[in-house]
Amino acid sequence: MKQVEIARRGNFVELPPVGAYVAEIRDVRVVEADRNRGQVADTLEMMIEITEGEFKGRFTEVYEDQKERFDNAKYKGVFRLYLPGDTSADWMDRQFSNNIWCVQESNPGYKWDCDPMKLKGKKVGISMRKRMYTYNGQDRETTEIGQFETVADVKAGKCRPMKDKDKRNKGGSEDSTDGSDFTDVSSQVSVPW
Repeated sequence: MKQVEIARRGNFVELPPVGAYVAEIRDVRVVEADRNRGQVADTLEMMIEITEGEFKGRFTEVYEDQKERFDNAKYKGVFRLYLPGDTSADWMDRQFSNNIWCVQESNPGYKWDCDPMKLKGKKVGISMRKRMYTYNGQDRETTEIGQFETVADVKAGKCRPMKDKDKRNKGGSEDSTDGSDFTDVSSQVSVPW
């Protein structure tokens, strides 16, 4: 008889499906990221968790499930925005403005003052979209946070589905943060980043 490692081999916990959800920004960091063709830009990375409904806590569940199975588990509830700057394109500035407006509308009394750390603990709606990509020569499909919505629009069912993001055959691989440099601010969930 062959000796095998005894471990959980069942189904993976899946990411939330395409749709809109009420969530919270659990942590924030600013990093330099390759924007396009070698241009580096300051990027706001936000750790997000769903806080209401059937998929409440799902990003943490997926992360914990992956930690049991893999050495390189990655937290999948990360949303990135390029910070406005002297070299940023108009569409980047509009995208940033629209997403931060959704945070402001979802948190009465909060106004953006260029301090990303004040986003921690804020409620926001998220819109999940389908993302198709190629990894190790195989086409794959997942979901990802595509944009912010207002909490009121999510609860009222006013969010329109987002267009799928197709990154197949573009030389990309699935990207996600490794979780370093984050500190969880939630008293309910502890995700070691």
